[in-house]
Amino acid sequence: MKNFFYLILILSVITACSSKAIPIGLKSTIKQIDQSLNDTIKYDFKIAPEEIATSKHHFGLGLDIRNEKGLWRRSFIRTYFKLNRINHADDMSGIILKTYHRKLNDKPIKFKDQKKYYKEYWKFTKLNEKNFKEWWDTNNSKTERDSLETVYLSYFTKKQKVLGSIGAWTPFENGSSAGTDVEMIGEIIDINNSILKIRITELGSCDEKFQLNNIIGDTIETDIYSVFLIP
Repeated sequence: MKNFFYLILILSVITACSSKAIPIGLKSTIKQIDQSLNDTIKYDFKIAPEEIATSKHHFGLGLDIRNEKGLWRRSFIRTYFKLNRINHADDMSGIILKTYHRKLNDKPIKFKDQKKYYKEYWKFTKLNEKNFKEWWDTNNSKTERDSLETVYLSYFTKKQKVLGSIGAWTPFENGSSAGTDVEMIGEIIDINNSILKIRITELGSCDEKFQLNNIIGDTIETDIYSVFLIP
């Protein structure tokens, strides 16, 4: 049975050669992600340029993927990645996010190219600083990144509704406190570069033991990476 398991994995690696198809080993994960996301998160993720989308969601959706899909420990998908010589959980989730983004936008997956990027990254980290910097600047142009951020920022306009969260806290007698996040919907009333001024229009429910930092009608400032555009 164990040999059969690894045979299937090896066959999955071998057949992941099409630049357009989602690799067999990632299909179920991509499907589960697509089914789990609400329309707002999915819309925001889709319309953002690829590099912006994957970096914005690295610590949200990406963290969920790393924890829930067992990328830090033994799991089918981790073994699949390791057979493809991708060994770090951050790299694995990066490929999953990029693959999902390309699927949503009907673009070629290019799994081989994605693997190549991370393999080269770890190869160049072992070389001298000059060689690594040259490789990094070639593959991660700041000018291109700024251009992509400008494209994404153009979707944020006045009166546009966004989904985010605000903090709520409960104090303890010893002087410490505990916090939680409460879902918030707001309307953009001003934009300054990537900083948004938002008027809160709706708030989710909150346990009575927590005290909200803000109420409906308040104006807060946040950035484009902390909220999601509502379609």
